[in-house]
Amino acid sequence: MIINIFKMYELNYLIFILITILSTFQTIAGVGILVLGTPILMLYGFDILQIMFFLLPLSIFNSTINFFYLYKFKKNISIDIRMSRYFFFICLPSVFIGLFVLKKFINIINFDLLICFAIWFVLILSYVNKKVNFSKSLKKIIIFVTGLLHGVTNSGGSLLSILIIKSYNENIDYKRFQIIFFYFFLASFHFFSIILIFNKEYFVTFSYYYILATFFGIIAGNLLANRIRDNQLNNLVKLLAFISSIFLLSKSSGL
Repeated sequence: MIINIFKMYELNYLIFILITILSTFQTIAGVGILVLGTPILMLYGFDILQIMFFLLPLSIFNSTINFFYLYKFKKNISIDIRMSRYFFFICLPSVFIGLFVLKKFINIINFDLLICFAIWFVLILSYVNKKVNFSKSLKKIIIFVTGLLHGVTNSGGSLLSILIIKSYNENIDYKRFQIIFFYFFLASFHFFSIILIFNKEYFVTFSYYYILATFFGIIAGNLLANRIRDNQLNNLVKLLAFISSIFLLSKSSGL
């Protein structure tokens, strides 16, 4: 009994540190808590629904604080209206579709492997297409796939981040703002859709302990973000996406 309590305390402590680190990454790059937290917690034995109910509120909290911080203290920042249309009319409905797919085929399809290959495809595409912006049609496809995979695996945000990084030539704060804005709505719509589709209650007491860790990460991330250059943000987003795919690949192969 005492050993089990100690192990649980140790696990909670490790997750507290993990959330702080991932919140720092998300503050800098716009993504992190879900992209990396999902496969890591899967390796610890949590199932996908437990992870979604746990991480999504923390991601929403991170995005909310950072959105208001950037909007208040950074200049020349605004929402891209055209991207907003794509996002709200294509991405959010596909999240709902992804959750229905998850509910129906959760024990049949290897979704870990699916998202892994999807991330690799977009990473390869971003390197091949360095000097040319993504076409309008390709953007719509990636946005749809982002919502679909996010609904299924909780890790579609890496695709959204890569798309946004490739779509703008503005400064780093502008890109961060776009990612944070759209990721907030992606996570929020995802969370409330889970409650609707799976009809489960969220026990907020489990997450309150980690809000402080998320806040620590927000502070650290914004301090570090002032030292990050544009090309470093690009590489960080791609690195987070790649690491996430490796975690998913290792889990799907049983390593």
